Amino acid sequence: MPKLRKKPILSGMKAKRLNFHKVLNLSKTYMNRRGQAVLVYLYPFKTKRGRPKKYPDEIILTLLFLQVAWNLSFRDLEYLAVQIFGRENIPDFSTYYYRLKQLPSILLVDFLNFVSRRLLGKYHKELRFLIIDGTGFKYNEIYPLKILRGKEIKEVKSHVKVVVLSVHLKDGKRFILTALPGESYASEVKLGEKIVRWLNERGFIWRALKGKPFLGDKAYDSIKFIELVLLAGLKPYIKVRETLRKGIKSEIRLKCKELLESDEIYRFRGLIESIFGEVKQDVGSYEKTKSFHIAQLFVLAKFILFNMGVLFFVWMIFQTLSACIPYLKYFLFTY
Repeated sequence: MPKLRKKPILSGMKAKRLNFHKVLNLSKTYMNRRGQAVLVYLYPFKTKRGRPKKYPDEIILTLLFLQVAWNLSFRDLEYLAVQIFGRENIPDFSTYYYRLKQLPSILLVDFLNFVSRRLLGKYHKELRFLIIDGTGFKYNEIYPLKILRGKEIKEVKSHVKVVVLSVHLKDGKRFILTALPGESYASEVKLGEKIVRWLNERGFIWRALKGKPFLGDKAYDSIKFIELVLLAGLKPYIKVRETLRKGIKSEIRLKCKELLESDEIYRFRGLIESIFGEVKQDVGSYEKTKSFHIAQLFVLAKFILFNMGVLFFVWMIFQTLSACIPYLKYFLFTY
């Protein structure tokens, strides 16, 4: 079996280096193609009374990505955004906060799927396996401390749980296919079931992933979950619980055990932890808000920024090659 590189060639987290004019263009493309349809589906009977929106939704999305990338407060975000886009194009921080509260989290999930579909369309032939796992991002922290002495007084009221499905390619490249947030103690299995059902509903994605290994730890040792993975056409390399007194009786769980023993690919399951570490190290693991809804938006924006880093890296290479083509033609036909 070929070995994966220890350090991935293509890293996604360089959020502060992103060109936010490109981020704005990508947000505008998404809102025109899919975003408006999602909002109409969620709010079919929303009244048209009142003042029209002065600032389009793509501006609000871009401000969200800018705030998360630089870990800014709402006031600091307004100041920085005015320097980048101009005063006439940017709302004040109170208007932005109000618009953010009206933004559904499912819109950010669909935005993540929109970006990952573009990456999957380019790399689907190089896909090797998928990994699913969950992590948490704390918010509404009462008293954060760098160093704790004596009695620990750091207290965290709650956190956002998110289940992530990552795609790993043959040469070490990786990106996030989709993610789904939940409440503090939401079941990872339930969130994972929704993700696997979503895979079945997307024809292009289902065809690209069919027959690929699907890696998961003991948290996903559920017969119903494994059945959904099998129905999705994937191979469930899921660690099953087994003790000396309690063996494995289910045929589906026995199938998972046979797959794990026949192949060493499960040893790469920890690669998704490197994605979590990279995201938290680059844009933080603590959301500076008391609202669970806004904390969800911040968490989803972090994973979207990860994929944007991969996507914009691809665009940069393409643009560089395109710029070199005229010079290559000159040298080829001159000398």
